[in-house]
Amino acid sequence: MSNVHHQPSVNDFTTVSGVSSASSTETSRSTLPDLHDTDPQYRSPSARFPYRLIRTIFRFILNVFFRRIDVLNPQLFPSSGPVILVGNHANQFIDAMMLVSNSSRPISFMIAKKSYDRAYIGDVAKALCAVPVQRPQDIAVKGEGKIVSIEFLKDGSAVAIGEGTSFLSKGVNGTPLDKGCKLLGSWEGDLMVSGVAESDTRLPLKKPLAPLNYEFTAEGSAYKLLPKIDQSAVFEQVYDLLGDNGTVGIFPEGGSHDQGHLIPLKAGVTIMALGAAAKGTPVKIVPVGLTYFHAHRFRSAAVVQYGSPFECPAHLVEKYKTDSKGACGELLEIITEALQSVTVNTPSYQTNKQLQTVRRLYQPDNVRQLSAKQYMKYNKAFIHGFELIQDEPQTKELLAEIDEYNKDVAARGWLDKELRLIQRVNLTYGNEFLVQCYVLTHFLIALIATPICIPGMLLMFPVMSLSTSRAIKEQAKALAGSKVKVGAYDVVASEMVKWSATFAPLFWVIYTIIGAVVAEVLITEEASSSMKTLQWAVPLCIVFLLPSFCYNSIRMSDIAFFSYKKCLAVGSRFSGNGRALVARRAELQVKVRDFVAAQAEQRKGAV
Repeated sequence: MSNVHHQPSVNDFTTVSGVSSASSTETSRSTLPDLHDTDPQYRSPSARFPYRLIRTIFRFILNVFFRRIDVLNPQLFPSSGPVILVGNHANQFIDAMMLVSNSSRPISFMIAKKSYDRAYIGDVAKALCAVPVQRPQDIAVKGEGKIVSIEFLKDGSAVAIGEGTSFLSKGVNGTPLDKGCKLLGSWEGDLMVSGVAESDTRLPLKKPLAPLNYEFTAEGSAYKLLPKIDQSAVFEQVYDLLGDNGTVGIFPEGGSHDQGHLIPLKAGVTIMALGAAAKGTPVKIVPVGLTYFHAHRFRSAAVVQYGSPFECPAHLVEKYKTDSKGACGELLEIITEALQSVTVNTPSYQTNKQLQTVRRLYQPDNVRQLSAKQYMKYNKAFIHGFELIQDEPQTKELLAEIDEYNKDVAARGWLDKELRLIQRVNLTYGNEFLVQCYVLTHFLIALIATPICIPGMLLMFPVMSLSTSRAIKEQAKALAGSKVKVGAYDVVASEMVKWSATFAPLFWVIYTIIGAVVAEVLITEEASSSMKTLQWAVPLCIVFLLPSFCYNSIRMSDIAFFSYKKCLAVGSRFSGNGRALVARRAELQVKVRDFVAAQAEQRKGAV
């Protein structure tokens, strides 16, 4: 392996980014002393039996779907008192399942009424005491005519110009359009109605929050009308829950997405927090970040990271009484910053892929696997550093080379992490004999583990196949109906889990019946009494042992799969592609490490 010019350390890039190593895994806000723990007045309600049962089921399901779940800083989650748990929404129903499974106290989640009214999911939501919220987009109606243009005024407001529209006479469900209603069309974002329509073809709008990024054609654009919904009853329900020292969970981004970064948060969470505080409820806001590694893949990994709790600033509580909009805006910025501190945010999928490659090239060669805490620290440091230097020519040149390297590696059928494994094995074992022993060891592990896991995997194959098929259909449907989803990968895992939970019990019953029938046919009247006991023992064993058998088969398949991949990668290191790519990676590794070291020194000099 090529000599490395600079010994890597995460402190180098945290210096470049201006982020201290301490703050890279925890929010910089100081943790408030939890006085509630010693005051019976703030004792939180305990979980009821249905909640505990569902939490147990969730834990089992997630341990089957995910190979590894790490929870960081769980001690920051207050054990008593009113709490609003604020999370990012990266994996549809899985997000709520993850928090329920890894939180010590019951959580009442805000859930879209559309989901609350669905079969199965709605039943579970009711058992978890979820709070249904009617979302405008769920009851949107198609507008008459077309929007042919948006006319912008000097003060920044706008007017929607329609053709064949009936803004004065027809709105949502036949009622006139009112202030607060929204227009949803082919443009980006929602356009909010600011007042009464000037005519059937002219509708005043508030200043758009972001550019429309849309050019109207002569045919115009179809549009939907989103009604203004009075959520006062929902907020009162939340205030009651918090007043009883409960925990309310909310994903303020709204719907789930797979953007790789936070999308603008909705203001509802600030109304809950400030409204409760104005009523004298000392609510704490706890940010929690959910990070998934290939969220849509079976047996992937996830990290749950809690941030430091904080209360609404006193001046904002007072301001809320006279200027609710201004107070909510300021608090929303604080919550956004807190949520960003526990999540990994990159501008795009492409940037994320580049920075992941940079991180793997930079991290020490002898590190077998980063812990969840180290992973979050490295990623946040690299992202912060990238934001500071992304426009510099050297950065663009390096990332262009990273892109070319990734394409070359993929074209030759390799993965960068496989090349890194080869480098690490060569460095760790030093000579060819020990490397061959490493390959032989993993070959034997795969050879032994594979036949052990095959029976269970065959039994699970129909469930996995049907669930995957359904998930892919839902993914396509979600992608077609959303403007914020990149590939709708946030839907896949949830749909796979949902349909697996539906099909698994069905096949469980089928296998039990098959076992009973086979035992009945094979065991004749002439059989001994001990053999006849198998007629009821076989189906009974299937009922009680099948879930555990299948679960352990999955775990064994992990061992077989990863040993096979290691054996294949290291065993192929002398192939033409293997030699060339390992050498190229070593050269690129030197460039990355020297680049990071130079940026760190430059940053130190500037300070």
